[in-house]
Amino acid sequence: MQQDKNLTEIKREPQCILCGKCLEVCPLLAATGREEFSPRGKLLLLSRLAEAPDTLSEAAAERLASLCLSCGRCVRACPQGTNVPAEVSRLRAKYPGFQRWLWKTWIERSGLLWPAAARLGAALRGKIPGAADGVAAGLARKLATMSRGGAFAPWIVPRSFAACPQAPKVVLFPGCLARSVRTDWTQQAVALVRRLGAQLLDAPDWACCGGTLGHAGLVEQQREAARTNVRAWRQAGRPTIVTFCASCHHGLAAYPDLDGLGFVDDEAKTWAAALTPLSGLAACAWFAVTDCAPDRVHYHQPCHAPVPDPDRVWLTRVSGGRLAPVDGKACCGMGGVLQLAAPELSSRVAGNLWERLRAEPGDQVITGCSGCWLQLASTAPQGVLVGHWLDTLQEIETPTP
Repeated sequence: MQQDKNLTEIKREPQCILCGKCLEVCPLLAATGREEFSPRGKLLLLSRLAEAPDTLSEAAAERLASLCLSCGRCVRACPQGTNVPAEVSRLRAKYPGFQRWLWKTWIERSGLLWPAAARLGAALRGKIPGAADGVAAGLARKLATMSRGGAFAPWIVPRSFAACPQAPKVVLFPGCLARSVRTDWTQQAVALVRRLGAQLLDAPDWACCGGTLGHAGLVEQQREAARTNVRAWRQAGRPTIVTFCASCHHGLAAYPDLDGLGFVDDEAKTWAAALTPLSGLAACAWFAVTDCAPDRVHYHQPCHAPVPDPDRVWLTRVSGGRLAPVDGKACCGMGGVLQLAAPELSSRVAGNLWERLRAEPGDQVITGCSGCWLQLASTAPQGVLVGHWLDTLQEIETPTP
């Protein structure tokens, strides 16, 4: 009964005025040219399905539920404020399919499964032809990418932290990938936070941010992850939460809008104010570019990056004029559960990004989202290096207490 109620909630959304603003920003439409993949097309089908549930077969409804990257670009573009990804999430909850269960297991068991996947990827590295196509080849490339650490030559060096004030007490929220596989990012972030003068507390026992679970229609699992994280934050004394993944930051920022988290008084506002991107915290420091810096650097702006994007602001300031014009309309195609439900669409969106980016061998592509890094690094053209902005930093010495 609850699932049927969720499906009919779309009627409460503002009526689509057919302005086409969502068509201008939808990565799936841009990559495929098929309007039924667009937010407007999905909204019309969802409205019809809510009015007449027998209109589509269960298989067709499951397919419709898979056709969304959950990037949120259409929400920001819609003059009515219609949230099509939220409606798709409700549909995914109604028609879960095997892929949703697999994604739930993959995210909730990341600490166990991801390191094992990275070891498997290390064994596969070099054995997958770059031109190989298909779901299996794409998955194998991602596994090989997960095991890749330390191959990125850093070219930005911290010079001075003298202008950094003593920051309040902070905790680091690394996210699933940096906690389980790219632990070098976490180590670099810890060193940077300490050099910035912050009082870094021991990391709480964080859960996933929950954002990708919510996009997959796993709303109760999203709430449980959020409750775990809010509880850990309270136990730590409600400190500043430092993030270095745009998607994690976005997932955490959604907590005040979730039901059942038990925020009291102005605690939701305190939580929102506590979220701080690491690159924004680093704005007080002075960085320099070394001789090994590439001639041209591209920045991929994650769909869920804060506005303005602090990672882009930081890289623009410290890269010494090397940053190519940023294409803020290009999506990497990661899409969370879309990787399992419709991997061919994810690949087409990634291909469209690389066509727009026009990166050449020797170029570097930097991003501030762990999911974007995984997608970009596993689909990059030959000779193009992809890294998180933490990869660009030379090793930071931790000050002696």
